[in-house]
Amino acid sequence: MPAIEFDISTRVHRRLAAIRLKSYMTFPDDPELRKAAETTSRAKLAQWYSIAFAQRSEEKQKAILQRIGPRIPDELPRALADPPKWAKNWIFNDFLEPVGGLEAGAAVLADAPSASWLEREWKSRWFGMTYVGKLVCLIGSMHQHHQSIGPSLNKAVYWLCQMDGKDKRVTAGLKRLGFPAVYESSLKEAWRQFKSVAHLCAAFVVTDSVFYATELDRDFMEYWQRPPAFYAVDDAFHQFCHVARAAELFLTSFRPHGQSLPLVPKSMIYSIPEKIFDSEHGIFRFGKLTPEELATLDKYRAPKAFI
Repeated sequence: MPAIEFDISTRVHRRLAAIRLKSYMTFPDDPELRKAAETTSRAKLAQWYSIAFAQRSEEKQKAILQRIGPRIPDELPRALADPPKWAKNWIFNDFLEPVGGLEAGAAVLADAPSASWLEREWKSRWFGMTYVGKLVCLIGSMHQHHQSIGPSLNKAVYWLCQMDGKDKRVTAGLKRLGFPAVYESSLKEAWRQFKSVAHLCAAFVVTDSVFYATELDRDFMEYWQRPPAFYAVDDAFHQFCHVARAAELFLTSFRPHGQSLPLVPKSMIYSIPEKIFDSEHGIFRFGKLTPEELATLDKYRAPKAFI
């Protein structure tokens, strides 16, 4: 699989990087839908920035253009003549550059599903993304803290079937939202579909849990979807990248007992740039399982066939 390339040098670049990561995580199996989703989200963010710029006073608009003047010396006179119009075209061209700029981006959007359809499709894939993330976190926990268990994907599947699958509250909630119940078959299908982005799924689960626990006013998916000015720091994005990189290293190096290949071969994973990993924080470590969770795993019996 090709690497996911993105830039995180500025807050705007980090917002666009988050859009790209979300598109890969949601549509690992469909390049055309992935392109449509990313382009739609980029256009939505460009629209927000354009409106925010237009709402500033004329004095502030021109001050911003003067500040970036050295980057646009030939364009500056035209920009100063009509700041909102010029800024809108410039922002859209910049944000849609991966698909060829404003005109090419408009063509992509014309052929793409609607934003509401893409949103419904993301929601329909939530179960697969979330439970693949949970599987990775469980296997990581076994490997890092409970080696004697003999970590494996099958054991993680068994654990989720016993814990979430037999939890009436969880089952009722999933049914109400139109998702499948937690069965071995639904988890295996999710793993097949999202295996190539399992590290992103794990990062989504960990980040969403961490930032929900600290009582942010929105979860990580909302952080991705909302304009950046609504939140002052990049904690959620950096946490996501930190966990995703660590999960990728784990998945592509961990070999379950008796198997010659890692859980996810490097050739199968959509890797993320090493440069986004902040070594000062050290490698992310999965949490330990509780005594009750370990007791559930003690009842596991190996199946005849492995996933």
